[in-house]
Amino acid sequence: MAFPVSYSKTPLVLDAVSALKITHFYGHSALDEVYSYLRIFVQDGALVFSLTSFEQHPPENSRVGAAFSFDPEGRRQLFVSANHDLSLCAEIRTDGTAAQPITFDTPPALFGGSDEQGFYWGCRFLLGPALIKQLGGKLLPGSVFLGNAYKFADGERAYGAAFPAPPSAVVGDRNGFGEFVVVPY
Repeated sequence: MAFPVSYSKTPLVLDAVSALKITHFYGHSALDEVYSYLRIFVQDGALVFSLTSFEQHPPENSRVGAAFSFDPEGRRQLFVSANHDLSLCAEIRTDGTAAQPITFDTPPALFGGSDEQGFYWGCRFLLGPALIKQLGGKLLPGSVFLGNAYKFADGERAYGAAFPAPPSAVVGDRNGFGEFVVVPY
């Protein structure tokens, strides 16, 4: 079943949209089963999302990430990840070619705090309509795109994902992508 992504002409509060929790864990990691999730919506054609990880003292190599594919063939994927110091990875991956780094029109923003579930940190991203078009897509109500969200550690093969992945898949592998569908807010 596709995960619904709200579409709005105006900004939404990320805490008011559904969370896609990372519940599928592969391998053993120092970061085993850390509670993490993705919140996501479309604002007038731009994709706005945040990745949150509940860790009071995250290790240096702790990261959250997401990968999306907007073109129907799934040959180009956007992969982003961040750690608690805002060390970013943002690149376009195309089958058979080297990854190309990207820059954001609006820089990603780090956040943190605590609530009834504990201490957390995360990062908010905005992918503009021009970048999504460059990747072969356009986000309107009814649009479907592919992707996944991840919790992982640099240097480890083990990871957690929101959608199940095949046993041989690694972080960002399109074979582990699930469906997102854009719906009116």
